[in-house]
Amino acid sequence: MKDKALEMFGELPDFPGNRAPKNRPNSKKPTDSNITDRLYGAKSKSYRINGEQIEMFTIGQLGKVINRKPVTIRMWESRGWIPKATYRTPKPRAAQIPDKNMKGRRLYSRTQVEFLLQATTDFVLDTANADWDGFAKHTANNYPK
Repeated sequence: MKDKALEMFGELPDFPGNRAPKNRPNSKKPTDSNITDRLYGAKSKSYRINGEQIEMFTIGQLGKVINRKPVTIRMWESRGWIPKATYRTPKPRAAQIPDKNMKGRRLYSRTQVEFLLQATTDFVLDTANADWDGFAKHTANNYPK
């Protein structure tokens, strides 16, 4: 029965309608290095820092890479398990919350993101056997600037 259903739908294209979409020449997923990238599709932005363009990731994109929420990364930073963010966006011009010292958003370079991905994989991937002391020492000693 299952084979008959597959035969019936086997000749259909993988897009709805009679024509292929104009904005995507082939509807198959590309097999280039972007898909197999270690950063799991995290999007970066380019920022000019000290006169040179650097690829940077926000805390949300870092969280996507290491499979954690941004609040978790902020907690790790407050506990000293990872260093404070080296880079930040410019602070907002107008105060959005009265009597609060506004800062810019945290930014992480590609080398920092790759380092944290490797460190979380090595030390804290298995939450039952996580080595938080080893993670903290490793990041304190080897964190890229």
